[in-house]
Amino acid sequence: MHNSLPQTLLQRLTKDFGPGAVTMMLKAFDHQRLPTFRVNTLKSTDESVMNKLRDEGVAFERVKDIPHAFKVKNRSDRELLEHELATSGQIYLQGLASMIPPLLMDLKPGESILDLCAAPGSKTSEIAALTNDQARILAMEDNDIRFQKLLHTVSMQAATSVEARHGDSTQLHKELPESFDKILADVPCSAEGRIDLNEPRTYKYWSEKNIVAHAKLQRRLLRSAVACLKLNGTLVYSTCTLAPEENELMIDWLVTEFPFMQPIEISIPLKNARATAHKSITLLPSNEAEGFFVAKLRKQV
Repeated sequence: MHNSLPQTLLQRLTKDFGPGAVTMMLKAFDHQRLPTFRVNTLKSTDESVMNKLRDEGVAFERVKDIPHAFKVKNRSDRELLEHELATSGQIYLQGLASMIPPLLMDLKPGESILDLCAAPGSKTSEIAALTNDQARILAMEDNDIRFQKLLHTVSMQAATSVEARHGDSTQLHKELPESFDKILADVPCSAEGRIDLNEPRTYKYWSEKNIVAHAKLQRRLLRSAVACLKLNGTLVYSTCTLAPEENELMIDWLVTEFPFMQPIEISIPLKNARATAHKSITLLPSNEAEGFFVAKLRKQV
């Protein structure tokens, strides 16, 4: 099945990660992961959700070291999406890698927080829950359809501390310079970490040209994010790709362009995590989570 992947992509992955890692990745690309969800603590509790699932014979287990995260063993994603717990907003189906960036932000109630590219709202609503819905959260999205999804998620998750705004984040610094304590830049990317060999649409449009285009947008978004960040504020940057141009080389560009942005040591509780340049982490795809990249930086005085 992997023969359907672009040869240039396979060559790039082999060059960047080695043949052994690529063999493991290809297995992950062809593996159906167990559904995972996060309990929405603004509407429910772990205990309440677990009791409900036990009563219905749903087999589940907690995910170690990720708060309020669970794997489900005998229900599909579709079945869980249609479950009362999901339709009422008590749980939110979310990949494990996706849950990591907000956890790295050291969030506190009362802070001013920006989610730079927020739709469909998974991390935005997680940020609201982590701050007990007591922060000032601005969630930006410039795509019309995705903005509607963001509004739906924020409403369903009862994240009343979120102001969802339809607008261009690359221009936000003109309006709100040095306004945020914490910023999440979970940016659009070439999505190599989310390849599913059973879904050709996940890799059909892959190209090096697409990587270049995404990297150009990411630099514009990061310029705006740095300008929006308060002194001593924290920026978490993440992608769901494996392309170094969008990952460690992007952080290399960032710290060269803005020497006052200081990388911060991080760790994540998922296997197949690799330390990369500037204290960042690349998460290789596995049967547990999709491929991912994350870095954390502080704006020094």
